[in-house]
Amino acid sequence: MPNIQAIVLDLDGTLLGNDKSISPRNYQAVKRCYDSGIHIIIATARPPRAANQFLKEFPFVDYMVYYNGALVTCKSKQSEQHIRIPMEISQQINKLIKLRAPQSIISYEVNDSWYTCSPVPDSECAQLGIRIHDPKPQVMDKEYISSLSPTKILVLGCNAWNEICEQFGDHVNVIATDEGVLVQIMHKLASKEQGVEWVLNDIGIKSENVMVFGDDFNDLGLFHMSGFPVAMENAIIELKNCAAHVTESNNNDGVAVAIERFVV
Repeated sequence: MPNIQAIVLDLDGTLLGNDKSISPRNYQAVKRCYDSGIHIIIATARPPRAANQFLKEFPFVDYMVYYNGALVTCKSKQSEQHIRIPMEISQQINKLIKLRAPQSIISYEVNDSWYTCSPVPDSECAQLGIRIHDPKPQVMDKEYISSLSPTKILVLGCNAWNEICEQFGDHVNVIATDEGVLVQIMHKLASKEQGVEWVLNDIGIKSENVMVFGDDFNDLGLFHMSGFPVAMENAIIELKNCAAHVTESNNNDGVAVAIERFVV
């Protein structure tokens, strides 16, 4: 068991239960770690607007890794690392999508802002993770959209995602769910492990002294780099196969169970 100096926590499927809440037991376990001098780092696929609501319960968290590593912030230093898709590449991707899948709905996330050229129909909101009271992307003109270097491009209903991979695979990562129902495009260098490495270098901690919790494919890189990776019971089999320990599920205080056993 390595000397744990930092703990990296995913949100959905890990720290959060299926009801999107942090249990009192999980909160107390994480707080005890912080009080004992262990750095707490949150690493999530969520943008700031969708993650920060949970940080109200953890005001002591200084480093946040958003967008699977494309945006990393340090609250105390007011510093950040931001990996954007170059404007020229974004324009070329947009042109390809308009040519091959003109019915698609394209939106662009830049830091914590969200833009689109045309309103998102109510029928499509759920696919973008927009709940009833959530704000929709801000509608901007095409000239403004074309000037962006986005953190993430989101495309609904794009059956040309394979072409995007083929033409722009050297520049971006493309994740398609349900054969293009939702396509997420980010810079090739953006990953949770890259974002966490930036944090560890900033605070002077080696990766072998890090405990990582996760449940899905975007946590695999973190598991390979950390000294003590912990998979949730609800995690994909690929994570469980490379984990040092498999804890209880996210609905059964799995984070707290592992911390209580191995840390504090």
